[in-house]
Amino acid sequence: MPVPVIKNVQTQAVGFAPILRRFFDQCGVQRIIDVHVELDPRRKILTHGEAAVAMITGILFQVMQLYRICKFAAEKTVLDVMLPNISPEEFFDDRLADTLDAIFSYGIGDLELAITRNMIEVFKIQSPVCHNDTTSVSVYGNADNNKTDRSIRVTFGHNKKHRKDLKQLVWSMSVSSDHAFPLFQKTYSGNTVDVTTYVEQWHKLIDLLDGHDFLFVADSKLITHENMAHIADNDGFFIAPAPMYESYKNVFEDALNQHDRELLIPYKERFNRGFEVPMEFSHEDKTYQLRMIILFDHGLRALKQKALKNRVQKTRDGFEELSGKLNRYKLKSQEQIDTACASILKKNNTESFFSYTVINNPVTTYKNSKRGRPSSNSEKIAVVNDHFSVHYEFDNNAFEKALSQCGYYPLLTNKSSDKLSIEEAMLAHKNQYKCEHTFRRAKGPYSIEPIYLHTPERIEAFLFLFKIALQMLVLIERNARNNIDSRDRGLDGFMPNKKDVRNPRSEFMLKEFEDIVQGQMQLPDGNSYGFVSELNDLQKDILSILDAPLHYYDYQNLIDSS
Repeated sequence: MPVPVIKNVQTQAVGFAPILRRFFDQCGVQRIIDVHVELDPRRKILTHGEAAVAMITGILFQVMQLYRICKFAAEKTVLDVMLPNISPEEFFDDRLADTLDAIFSYGIGDLELAITRNMIEVFKIQSPVCHNDTTSVSVYGNADNNKTDRSIRVTFGHNKKHRKDLKQLVWSMSVSSDHAFPLFQKTYSGNTVDVTTYVEQWHKLIDLLDGHDFLFVADSKLITHENMAHIADNDGFFIAPAPMYESYKNVFEDALNQHDRELLIPYKERFNRGFEVPMEFSHEDKTYQLRMIILFDHGLRALKQKALKNRVQKTRDGFEELSGKLNRYKLKSQEQIDTACASILKKNNTESFFSYTVINNPVTTYKNSKRGRPSSNSEKIAVVNDHFSVHYEFDNNAFEKALSQCGYYPLLTNKSSDKLSIEEAMLAHKNQYKCEHTFRRAKGPYSIEPIYLHTPERIEAFLFLFKIALQMLVLIERNARNNIDSRDRGLDGFMPNKKDVRNPRSEFMLKEFEDIVQGQMQLPDGNSYGFVSELNDLQKDILSILDAPLHYYDYQNLIDSS
């Protein structure tokens, strides 16, 4: 008896669209945008909220160009699941760009507050500590066709990728200590210096969180008299590393030399140490009190000691190289040699460990007093020429003292010790990596660079949508890890040769669903049969920790959606 052969099986990728749809519904992204951003009456099919969801979904599926979303919608079932009853050709690039323009015109900051507040309320995000940092985002092209004066200027600046040939913008991000949830973002012109962004970001967080009792954590560029005075005058709290300007450096070194006790702080199966000293600064005839918290870290100590030894060795090598060049070329005078020695010490920052002396041992030579062939009794005259050498000395005591102080670093805060202990201050600063982690995620797997848009207003709106995509990733990750903690059991089979994985990344959880497809097959009797890929045990477990019901991947549910 012949085996029946099924032909004409048509499939389309579903991927993790049902999971995204659940989180989009909980976050209310589409609803909030449609409520606030007015739709042109001529737009009859696709709303601004639906267009925004399509672009955010494209970001999560790494479809970054607007013109590619039509093809993405046609080839996969993803947008059918997210936005039922909208045909793929409706997602053309001009229509999506129109939504970006509308979002910018309404006001990105106001819209961002509404959406993020809803997320915070629904998912109960806690933000006692907020971290802020900036990064540069490169643009391939001019991107100089500004439509309004309110938009940023994409221009050349201090590129953190050291690409001086590319224009850029500055992207500032504030994240919560609760799973690095992105709270607020803002774009700035490409030549904006970081020091001018912090106060504005701090005020935006006050509006978002309805209060100013959070601890604002940033890098050392926050520490200016203007920034600190403004935050303190408005009842805010900050903590940041102290820059090594002369005033802070003197307090830091005096504290290291004079302190007599340190607090032991358990951290990662080791003991760090810390102590604090008071300090103050004046701004506009007003005095402000600060705490300089000085911490010791074993990892930092190893790095700094290695760097210090390298600098000392490079200084020795520099003097040895210089000794072979003396009394020639531009090293014939004491002033020239002295300048070269000082340059070696300054370049390696080793003025504290080396001293040098330029020694002149003149050399006397004799020559004939007259020109021409000398006679047997011709007169000789003495010629004295300078001959310099350099003798340097190494202060081993100063070097050993510097080695012993490696690993210490100062933080500045205006929060009192009864509200912020030394240990809490250390943890707040060490968690500053959460901003960097967010930027790495944006620039790594989700390829924010290069930006393909060339209108600054649209770039600003697109980065706002990109931030929502990052929020979705964090919420997925946070949901999974909280449920893993609740049930006290991780994922099995998630990582090679590992069981009980307790900290799964969103990217890898969603990747487990990339091969899920739905399709239809034509049976020999002429009837059509619909199907969805069967979920394996790991996929079912992931849905469980994401609080996503299994019926989200039923064929009937997908058909009802699309």
